[in-house]
Amino acid sequence: MADDSTLYTCNSIESAQSLLESALIIGQSPSLIIFDHADHATEKNLAFSKELHNGIPESWIIEIIPDDMPLPEDSSDNGTFWIRRPVSEDEWYATLENVLHKNGCPQWAKWTGNKSYRGF
Repeated sequence: MADDSTLYTCNSIESAQSLLESALIIGQSPSLIIFDHADHATEKNLAFSKELHNGIPESWIIEIIPDDMPLPEDSSDNGTFWIRRPVSEDEWYATLENVLHKNGCPQWAKWTGNKSYRGF
């Protein structure tokens, strides 16, 4: 887990890209990214999600998706957690337990063969 515990909140993909770019330039990958697709996932959201997964494999990514959204075809990445809306408290705690306590980073989870909890 990273030493930096900075929390950023963004209300647009553009501001998230800017903040992530700044952190990555100085070599500080985020430990955890929570991406809320809100009421529906747009093509822009899905493209940004794919960019995150491909560009920052050392970061855990939790994606909160609408209940009626199908999972992307390439959703079997062990560094990703998909949680459907509405998020239950137990589901949220189980996800954070796995990400923050059981596995230090997605690569470690992949190396050990530990399966990610996907929220359903």
